[in-house]
Amino acid sequence: MSVGSPLVFRPSFAQRAMAVLLFAGSWLVGVRALAQILEHLPNLRLGLEVAELSGEPTWSFYVAMVAAVGALVAGGLLLVGTLLGLLLVEGSQVLVDDLGIAVEHNALPPFLARRLGAGRLPWKRISRIERKGFLFILRGGGEPGQALEPRDPDLRFLMVDQLERLVLMVIERSPNLKHED
Repeated sequence: MSVGSPLVFRPSFAQRAMAVLLFAGSWLVGVRALAQILEHLPNLRLGLEVAELSGEPTWSFYVAMVAAVGALVAGGLLLVGTLLGLLLVEGSQVLVDDLGIAVEHNALPPFLARRLGAGRLPWKRISRIERKGFLFILRGGGEPGQALEPRDPDLRFLMVDQLERLVLMVIERSPNLKHED
């Protein structure tokens, strides 16, 4: 059996540029918000000290400080999410050949790439194709195998150019693909 060169699907220039713009914009806004919170933190501390000295209730200052710390944590998680999204767009590619389909996340460390959907599936093992949130998922387990075989991976990718062509190829070449209404 001869195997031809694989087709490679990657995000287009416009998709990659959009990911970079979203990443850069969110980081600029996040850094600006962090600077403002850190700039106003001494004022909150001063207001707290004045309220304590005058005998007034200080619970509103503590609520404001907890809200500021909560905003910093939430903003940090969002910034890490945008970085992960950028790495998933910039370093991902989908390879299609005669034997099956492979998803690679080259910009991520191997353990994280496998966790986020990198791997390979033969055409007979693809059972479902679905979209969940921003991700496209190819689920394994299409053909019953032996009990000792490892569990099929679920392949995930964020976006590629010519997505319709890729989906049609998967539908056409996967004999065990289950269609849900």
